[in-house]
Amino acid sequence: MIPEEDFDAASEGSPELAFVRLERRFRAAYEQNLRNAENDNGMWRHYTIEYMHHTVAAAKALGLDILEFFTLPSDQDSSVYDQYQRFRQEVDHLTVQIQIAHVRSGPKNSVALEESEKKHLRAYVDAIKGIIDKSSLFPAKKERLYDKINAFLVELDRDRTPLQKFHDIVLSLANTGGEAVEELEPAWKWVKLAAALLGARQEREQSKLPPPPKKLEPPKRKLPAPKKGGSSDLDDEIPF
Repeated sequence: MIPEEDFDAASEGSPELAFVRLERRFRAAYEQNLRNAENDNGMWRHYTIEYMHHTVAAAKALGLDILEFFTLPSDQDSSVYDQYQRFRQEVDHLTVQIQIAHVRSGPKNSVALEESEKKHLRAYVDAIKGIIDKSSLFPAKKERLYDKINAFLVELDRDRTPLQKFHDIVLSLANTGGEAVEELEPAWKWVKLAAALLGARQEREQSKLPPPPKKLEPPKRKLPAPKKGGSSDLDDEIPF
């Protein structure tokens, strides 16, 4: 079993990306266990089944049905190796799809802005700073607000801008009390304009997200070939 803190890998991102991160942890623990087992066949079986159970449990906990058709082997199952090989192939197939979709769509808590959008946001932020400058806020409170604003401006120069940096500005303004509340009221006009721009960009990105990986289909059950010279009764040829 992996350490409890390793489950923090599932604390952020989409359920699909959380699954990829957790599976990596499970696989790393599995491979380390095998190295420690020193070719003990009984322990190989135990750790292999454990890895498969943990991976399927992670998918279920994250609300993903991508592995639900797998019938997990037991300690007495003679085909553990074959089932494990197919399981690993399917998991690898899924994780590649998920990671490519994630890279192409970008993290959901950030947006890729055009230069014109960045120009507008800088203008909105400058207007907010001007209002703060003229307010009667204590210098220490002004500095805290400037720190939040400057952190956001730094992120504007990146390929993708984290939305959390903008949220920090909003929360800091909302938590600023005292007599300056009315003086800062005009700042909310610019906050709303910035929020509308960022929200519109995020919505456009979300509308272009690729579909989630398709649910894997279980292997089709094949009927045995008819026996030569056998009975003409079809019921004798169907094994169920």
